[in-house]
Amino acid sequence: MANERLPQGPGDLSDLTDEEQTVLAKVAAIVRRVQFGTVVLVIQDGKVVQIEMAEKFRLR
Repeated sequence: MANERLPQGPGDLSDLTDEEQTVLAKVAAIVRRVQFGTVVLVIQDGKVVQIEMAEKFRLR
């Protein structure tokens, strides 16, 4: 893809827009919170428009 921009290294986020950094921060917060479950990103026109989270509780 011609418009595709990927970070150069695993920790290089300097070329991300403020909006992209905000999305990544929200996803990171959800991932830290959920112990078992799923996180789904809904993308339209190359932009994240929705983040869905489903958490499962395991009873032992």
